[in-house]
Amino acid sequence: MTPAVGTSGPDAGAGTPEPVDPQPERTARADDEELPAAGSRTREIGLAAALVGTGVLVVVAASRITSEVVARGFGPTWWPTVLGGLLVAGGVAVGVVGAVRPPAVEDHPTAGGLVRLLAVLGLVVGFGAAWYQLHFLLVMPPLLAGLVAVGGGRGLRDLVLVPLLTTAVLYAVFGLLLRVPL
Repeated sequence: MTPAVGTSGPDAGAGTPEPVDPQPERTARADDEELPAAGSRTREIGLAAALVGTGVLVVVAASRITSEVVARGFGPTWWPTVLGGLLVAGGVAVGVVGAVRPPAVEDHPTAGGLVRLLAVLGLVVGFGAAWYQLHFLLVMPPLLAGLVAVGGGRGLRDLVLVPLLTTAVLYAVFGLLLRVPL
């Protein structure tokens, strides 16, 4: 008689087989797992407070805008007020989620992450400097392509088509329809 799978010892093959754990690594102690960071909840609630405070400041600043134009619907204060209100609502949402959800596991910065952060900051500063000298249509596609590349985008569609189409849409909306000088 052949021994049953998962049995051992002198009684191998006699009686019922012992169950075999198909994933022995799952029996590792919980001590190996990373514990949630104590400061993550504080950081989330602090971010929420900063968003709410900034939103309130934007709404107050928008209410102090004076205009010669009397508009019944969309005036010069409309858009800043909407943005401020969205900041307040987003801050409240972040605060509620931060207070209710269990704390997140601490995520430490890596060298690659810091390089990507510096690359994004360099792209934005370069975009700002180039925009003073060149037209929006010339400086926006390289900025978007650089941001996509830093974010991991590869290929013709990601690095060429997305930046060109995004630039075209932004220019059509702001440059042509709203007549914002770009």
